[in-house]
Amino acid sequence: MASFDIVSRIDLQEIDNAVNITKKAILSRYDFRQSKTEI
Repeated sequence: MASFDIVSRIDLQEIDNAVNITKKAILSRYDFRQSKTEI
């Protein structure tokens, strides 16, 4: 019977970049200006 392992690694720098880009996008959108949005 064949078997295989699935390995996933988390790149914390990529997560940090994604969060920062999302924050920047929220701050720059006009329709989110008066909303209480947080990540």
